[in-house]
Amino acid sequence: DTWIDRHFDEEVGFLQALVRVPTDTPPGNNAPHAERTAELLESVDLTVERHSVPQAVVKAAGMVSITNLVVRHRFGDGPTIALNAHGDVVPPGDGWTHDPYGGEIVDGKLYGRASAVSKSDFATYTFALRALIRSGAKLRGAVELHFTYDEEFGGELGPGWLLNLGVVQPDVLIAAGFSYQVVVAHNGCLQLEVTLHGVASHAAYPETGVDALQAANKLLTALYAHNGVLR
Repeated sequence: DTWIDRHFDEEVGFLQALVRVPTDTPPGNNAPHAERTAELLESVDLTVERHSVPQAVVKAAGMVSITNLVVRHRFGDGPTIALNAHGDVVPPGDGWTHDPYGGEIVDGKLYGRASAVSKSDFATYTFALRALIRSGAKLRGAVELHFTYDEEFGGELGPGWLLNLGVVQPDVLIAAGFSYQVVVAHNGCLQLEVTLHGVASHAAYPETGVDALQAANKLLTALYAHNGVLR
């Protein structure tokens, strides 16, 4: 705790640097942020593995680029605990009073897209690991940092990619979140692209045609009603 307190300003600066590199998903061009993160990690003497997802796979998932990062530090024999956070975020939207990629600090608050979820976890996990290393305490096991870039589109090319390829095989994993409790599930994600075809007709005889918008309205209403079932 003392080490963290002494290096708090450095940690905030670390987070500011991460916030200043956009990771809007879509479009999902996240490799540049991963490279910047890797540079910052290496600047504090942490060894970083870069695991790029093939371009064709990323494009098929509707994104542009993904490089997932892994940092490993073994203290001794024992289990591996992984700390996972995601760098990708949904676009900032309208109504910001500060630059969403400025990382400004005003009245003790840091403004920026992902300054809470989940680039702050990049910073806290990094500095927690550094504090453990600097403590000199005799510890068992290993700590891994998994910084991934596919949370908004489902995670299959982020944590899923690392796990399925056997790049990482942690015994315990802690993911980003604010619940402060153990949970056993996460919301699923189903993305649809539906095309409805109408049939043209003369306005004087609309019954001879099919209105695609009217059909789409019925379909959307049915999908929204299904939310109650899924809940």
